[in-house]
Amino acid sequence: FDAVTDQAIYGHLQGRHVMGVYPLLDDDTCWFLAADFDKEAWKQDVGAFADTCRALGLPVAIERSRSGNGAHAWFFFAAPVSAKAARRMGCYLLTLTMNRRHELRMTSYDRLFPNQDTMPVGGFGNLIALPLQHSARRVGNSVFLDQDLQLYEDQWAYLSTLPRMTAE
Repeated sequence: FDAVTDQAIYGHLQGRHVMGVYPLLDDDTCWFLAADFDKEAWKQDVGAFADTCRALGLPVAIERSRSGNGAHAWFFFAAPVSAKAARRMGCYLLTLTMNRRHELRMTSYDRLFPNQDTMPVGGFGNLIALPLQHSARRVGNSVFLDQDLQLYEDQWAYLSTLPRMTAE
């Protein structure tokens, strides 16, 4: 595995390669949770999910996926939190969204990252591609979107204002 360096990150942002991370740490904690939405109903489903998060005052960042046919809903934490607790929060938010918007089947929901509560023996968990990769960004993908699913003009300004959640 290559080290995460400024040069490696710069290469990702320039489109020379795609970087990804394994969100699950050795101590079964994570710095973020991401919910993955794919398939044709992703816009309605991720929109309803984001509405639920906003109604609860939870800062969620919606990123259009690299393919453009889906989205990730990101939650960033101020410090590592238990992957089990993070995943329970994600499952609760999905359930609450389905209860609030019963007309949606949420068929586009795919999975949570991290995928597991605990580190599998001899494994890393599951890999998720990092956002803002240049090649995907050039065609309007792998970027963060506002509540109307429109591109934030200044991705860095948006991210700099996004609060990180505490375990509480």
